[in-house]
Amino acid sequence: MNKSLFVFLCLCSLLAACATSLRAQQTLPIAPRIEETPLPPPVELPPPPETPADVPNALLTANEAVRIALRNQPNVAAARAGVGAARGRTQQAQAGLAPSLGFGAGYTHVESIGPERGAAFGGTTGGAGATSASPGYQASATVRQLLFDFNHTRALARQSALLERAAGANLTRVQSDLVFQVKQAFYTYSQNVRLVGVNETNVRNRQDHIALAQARLRAGLGLPSDVVRAETAVAEAILNLTLARNNASVSRVNLALLMGIDPRTPLQTADTGEPAVDTGNLEAMVQAALKQRPEMLQASAALEAARQGVKAARTSNAPGVFGTVGITTRGSQFPPRTQNLSIGASLQWTPLDSGLTAGRVREARSNAESAQAQLNSAQLTVVSDISQAYLNLRTAEQRVMTADSEITNAEESVRLAEGRYRSGIGTFIDILDAQQALLVARTNRVNAQSAVDQARAATNRAVGSPLPAQAANPSPG
Repeated sequence: MNKSLFVFLCLCSLLAACATSLRAQQTLPIAPRIEETPLPPPVELPPPPETPADVPNALLTANEAVRIALRNQPNVAAARAGVGAARGRTQQAQAGLAPSLGFGAGYTHVESIGPERGAAFGGTTGGAGATSASPGYQASATVRQLLFDFNHTRALARQSALLERAAGANLTRVQSDLVFQVKQAFYTYSQNVRLVGVNETNVRNRQDHIALAQARLRAGLGLPSDVVRAETAVAEAILNLTLARNNASVSRVNLALLMGIDPRTPLQTADTGEPAVDTGNLEAMVQAALKQRPEMLQASAALEAARQGVKAARTSNAPGVFGTVGITTRGSQFPPRTQNLSIGASLQWTPLDSGLTAGRVREARSNAESAQAQLNSAQLTVVSDISQAYLNLRTAEQRVMTADSEITNAEESVRLAEGRYRSGIGTFIDILDAQQALLVARTNRVNAQSAVDQARAATNRAVGSPLPAQAANPSPG
């Protein structure tokens, strides 16, 4: 036998013996020192003593949450009261155009006081210092009607009616804002609930990875550090789950607050989304918003009211002609028997008011200029809201499509990493990275869908879509 071949065979035998010895040593893995992280139970908020009657027993939808909010939110009640107050002011201003009827009645007892006392009732006395007395009953009724004042009172009445219209538009604006806020809070709560599910799945997957690492370690193919890394990943996943649960609970409290019910009320939302919005014609959306947005209606009514205020200010010192018709009865007995009818006209005019009218006109013109500026600002705001809602909605819809692909690729990455690790050709770090990427992908998908729902709600508000039937303005008291 060749000497070189003999040496080669001896070396091979030595290497085989060393490998056998190493495998024998690996059959007794080193147990790592780890501390298991317990999974705490969810923190539950104690419910109120009584559940509000408006809250349904079934899962809550976004439209149901809106209806409850429109019935219970104090801000809506305050705006509705503002409409009632404006209606009262209109009634007061219009009263100046209608006739007024007044009544008066009384009794007078008169005694003469002087050097000589006369008859107490109806008698007369002579002499120095004597005073005649005429006691008895009297009653009167008077009708007063404005005849002409250069339309001063009529301008005030029109101004009040337009301000009432502005108050009604303000109520619609408050309701529209509330609908938007409730839907935003609803979809935020639904988003956080879904994120809780995503993090619960992540915890289970991380726990499965602990079992995988421990199995590889017991088989002598894994490393103790893999088990430690797996346990650390579980601890981090549990922490994220705890935070997700808290976010969901806090968002539920915010939703109940906007709904106008006890914030402690337990709510469970249905897994539904906002209906799709047609955004094919942006210019049509802008024109529709300029016509029907409550902010535009309120600003337009305020501008017209300010113009009527200018007209009223110009006629502040204009002559006013009033007509009166009165009936008066007098007598010493009840009911009085003597009756008198009076018909008259009166003129009220202040030709010199020391600049009072000029000051009122200047103030009214400035108010009209301010109202015009507010209308222009409202137009810019409406166009800006439409533009932002359009961009956010289109971007959110793209995010959903991207997130779907991201989840598919991340799930495949986890499957491949686990397979490579089981086969001994991959590392445990590959599994951890792939699982983290999957968590991010699923979180992005939930966030993207919530962004779509919120963007659709924002688009409806920006366009000025009609409110639910429950938001119809009742007649204020």
